[in-house]
Amino acid sequence: MTTAKKVSIICSLVLITAIGGYGIYEWITEEIINASTLFFVFLGVGFFFQSITWGEMDGKHEKEKDELEKHITLLSSKISYYVLLLLMIIVLVVSERVTAMNDIKNIPLVIVIGLAWITMPITEYVVSKKYRY
Repeated sequence: MTTAKKVSIICSLVLITAIGGYGIYEWITEEIINASTLFFVFLGVGFFFQSITWGEMDGKHEKEKDELEKHITLLSSKISYYVLLLLMIIVLVVSERVTAMNDIKNIPLVIVIGLAWITMPITEYVVSKKYRY
């Protein structure tokens, strides 16, 4: 393990612990969950997984990756796209507490899910056009 990887992992864990601890304290004492606290904890978790995977907080650049690392990036991108779609649908169903589509009142979230659903096919179409012609 390189020194940069160790520093990245330690910094990420400190960030997660500090902000997550503050968020738990705020939740217990004031009974609120702050959106900025959640955002920064998610940011810290993202940095942590970047660090343990690539050894740097900002990840590796595409030029520095070998074929296996490029394959890992491509496969994980597709899997994460579908996992994100599933999580968005779960959040929609849980937050609305409905089982029928017509009972949903959170139209902006439905629009975001719809846009997320069509983003990958449209992007693949545009990229395929670039390489076919």
